[in-house]
Amino acid sequence: MSKSIKVKAISLAASVALLGGTAWLASGATGAYFSDTHDGAISGTVGNIHVATYGGSGANGTNLAFSNLLPGAAQTVSLNYTNTGSDLEDVFIVFNNATALSALNNLGTYGEVHLSANGTAIFDSANLNDHLAPAHCLSFEPAGCWPLKTQYLLASNVAPGVTGSFSFSFNYPGKLKGQAPVGAPAPMWNSYPLSDQFTTVAGDGSGSGLPYQIVATQHGITPGN
Repeated sequence: MSKSIKVKAISLAASVALLGGTAWLASGATGAYFSDTHDGAISGTVGNIHVATYGGSGANGTNLAFSNLLPGAAQTVSLNYTNTGSDLEDVFIVFNNATALSALNNLGTYGEVHLSANGTAIFDSANLNDHLAPAHCLSFEPAGCWPLKTQYLLASNVAPGVTGSFSFSFNYPGKLKGQAPVGAPAPMWNSYPLSDQFTTVAGDGSGSGLPYQIVATQHGITPGN
């Protein structure tokens, strides 16, 4: 074999060996490679929704009471609340006892209710009737039968630390006449259930007054959803 042929053969063999070694290294078979690593962690805090109430009596400062109601003499009770949480929240008043609510609405034109939030009226009615036809109401509308609903938005997007208020007014109209009950104890306002009540919910129990809740929710969320 000539010298030039031998040289070409040796060069070819070396090239094949080199290519094979390169492929072997690229395949990772040796476990050798360059790298650069940066450690990190995902962390965060969980927000919270809280509301504090004050202005009334009781453990939560939410018990409100009318005193010696008389026809034609409206009375108003009020409550304050503060966003004590870490995030924006919506604040609702919820009348959570359906039987008591229906007893109030059973008054029809013999009861008048006004509900305001932060100085703005959000509900006004002089006809609380919640009984559809054939029981007097063809539809529910402010000009006709307009019963108190189960919940109302008092304020939206309340920032942490911000305070608000609501007021609830009630009046027996002047047309309510006759001798009031005499003796002690004094009759209680809005006793429930009623003997002719359309809506009596099991578990609501019996009593007087109008149970309610102040409910703070994450903004955009309705209580019960």
